[in-house]
Amino acid sequence: MPRSLYDRDYLLLNASNFMYSLYATVFIFLPPFLYRLNVREGEIGLIMATGTLVSVALKPVNGLFVDRGGRTAFLVSGALLASASTIPWLFVTERGAHLFAIRIFQGAAYSFFATASYAYIAAVAPADRRGEALGVFGLSFFLPTAVGGWLGEWMIGWAGFHGLFLSASIIAFLSGIFPLGMREPGVASRLSPSSLLEFLSRSYLIPNSAGFLFGMAFGSLFTFLPVFLLIRKISSLGVFLFVYALSVIGTRTLARKLADRMPRERLCLISLLLLGAGILAVPFIAGPVGLALVAMVSGTGHGFLFPSLAALILDRAGKEKSGMAMAMFTGAFDMGLVIGAAAFGFVAEHMGYGVMFFSAAGITAAGALFFFTQDPAFRKASPPGPGP
Repeated sequence: MPRSLYDRDYLLLNASNFMYSLYATVFIFLPPFLYRLNVREGEIGLIMATGTLVSVALKPVNGLFVDRGGRTAFLVSGALLASASTIPWLFVTERGAHLFAIRIFQGAAYSFFATASYAYIAAVAPADRRGEALGVFGLSFFLPTAVGGWLGEWMIGWAGFHGLFLSASIIAFLSGIFPLGMREPGVASRLSPSSLLEFLSRSYLIPNSAGFLFGMAFGSLFTFLPVFLLIRKISSLGVFLFVYALSVIGTRTLARKLADRMPRERLCLISLLLLGAGILAVPFIAGPVGLALVAMVSGTGHGFLFPSLAALILDRAGKEKSGMAMAMFTGAFDMGLVIGAAAFGFVAEHMGYGVMFFSAAGITAAGALFFFTQDPAFRKASPPGPGP
């Protein structure tokens, strides 16, 4: 009898990811916190990118280990390390090299947790419901995002940034409790380090490149929109996060089966264009209505794009290489975050936020064009099916 998708383990995984994502949402307030310490955009981008770069560097190694078992152990380890590495933020009062050191440990924690969580889904999701499994899993990320902005602003107003960071540390610790009740998936592999070269082939490189450019766009938006709104004195960040998350949630619930019915390549193309259109409109925001519209368009693009690209990768990888495939895909996305946060920070500092957001939208459009013209399966995109 085939294993049900929505079983106890899947629900516990979503509960753990919900708590970890609520923890991660706190750090959308880190750039404004750093800005108040007289850290400028270029350095802010480098600090934010440091954690993500560490995460990317560790993911291939983590992918080899989680495919051999130990997914739940990596989930617990990632949550506990996240909790411990957040404590130093309570004592930060000035800029310095110590900010980069904290981000290194936070990046390692995220790498452990994210690699294990996506590898777990890849191992247990039915082949014909991969898009749905990944899309619904994304809800446990965006539900806390929907309320995290307002909760964060309330906590900062009530207890300051130190209260915010202390709460985050407690939340990360709690996220490590749920995996203790999860069963370890039986599917495991013995991939060698040399097998990483296979993921440089055209069938993986093209969608991973699209994921990389998606990460660049996402990194520019979520790293510098909070500072942009602070400088322009426009509305509340909570409005953007709520509508963005609500748009993603809508795609993952009302249209959760679309990624398994519509050819994934075509859905990815449409999603990239929507995301780019939302980012292009950011410099024209003049109030909460415009902010909400930008959030709705870009959030809808994000909502379809991530599970569609991820499911496309899994279709091509098959069960045996699923954990490593997801590690490489999320690593490509995270590397885009690194480059986006670092490069666009200097663009914003020296050329202005308008040029920065226009550039990010152009990068997203380039990703759509690259995917459309170079992916070998695009023009004959057929309904998705299980991998080999």
